[in-house]
Amino acid sequence: MEAYFTEWVRQEESLVSSFLHVISSNNTADQLRLISLALVHIESYYLHKSRLAQRDIVQAFYPRYLTPFERTFLWLGGFRPSLLFKFVPHGQSNDAVIRLRRSVSVEEKEMSKQMASLQEGLAARQLLDAMRSIDTGDIMMDQDLERAVAEVGSTLRGLLASADRLRLCTLRGITEALMTAPTDAAMFIAKAMNFHLQVRRFGLQYDNRGD
Repeated sequence: MEAYFTEWVRQEESLVSSFLHVISSNNTADQLRLISLALVHIESYYLHKSRLAQRDIVQAFYPRYLTPFERTFLWLGGFRPSLLFKFVPHGQSNDAVIRLRRSVSVEEKEMSKQMASLQEGLAARQLLDAMRSIDTGDIMMDQDLERAVAEVGSTLRGLLASADRLRLCTLRGITEALMTAPTDAAMFIAKAMNFHLQVRRFGLQYDNRGD
């Protein structure tokens, strides 16, 4: 996954550069084409992450291919969907965007409650440790603990799938709401992707500060 993510970020950098060009040229056809490419690019990441979750749910929830700084932004295995609203061009929050923001806020709160419920008991924490140990082959478990770990893993996979679905739906929802002015939609995606790149660069620079 780390090699895939490195290449995925490189492609993201190329997309952001292309966005800057088509936004300044005000070519609607090129903007629409690039918006479509960017959405496919982002969706491909979540597809790969869903496959990772089937193999290693702990790694999918707390990705080791991210820097510690990037992981400070994690909410259920990724960024908060509500963060995307910060990249809507100033003054372009139409009724559809406002309704979507409210809906996303409600869903985020519900998912956060589900995760908090899972983490409340000491048993849940012990099970996560057990799951990490299984990944490294450190322990053998009895059948009861194995079943319990499987149940926690299944719950985490469900939460991650729901969170990633909300992230993608929010991205697409905002984009569609702004499509009456393709330049606004292009600016929104470009700003969101550039923010991610800035977080990534800072994290790498911070990690390498002692080199």
